[in-house]
Amino acid sequence: MTDEDRFENEILSMTTAHPGWTVRVQVKAHKPGTSERWVEEEDVFPVVGWAVVACRYRDGSVSNKVEPVFLTGAGQLEHESLYRWQYSELEPQAGQPRITVSFDVRAPSAA
Repeated sequence: MTDEDRFENEILSMTTAHPGWTVRVQVKAHKPGTSERWVEEEDVFPVVGWAVVACRYRDGSVSNKVEPVFLTGAGQLEHESLYRWQYSELEPQAGQPRITVSFDVRAPSAA
């Protein structure tokens, strides 16, 4: 299974999110062969819904996972695994950093 196949996930169902939920997204770089790591990009996006996604893994297995659906700064709807696929570089060219994406879903703060 290639990295392309691995991210061919299917949304099985969706529901809207209550107002106030957000997701903090970090695009991180790691220089191979070193302990050097840095954050390339960091954003906080509003969560507008939740999706049940059939996620495919490298070993070919599939499992269902609930993922946030959020509105990006460009006004596009994305879900976690789609965003990760778009911005990750797990097997970079020689001399290039490995790029990963992390998510931190945050509940609405008490008023």
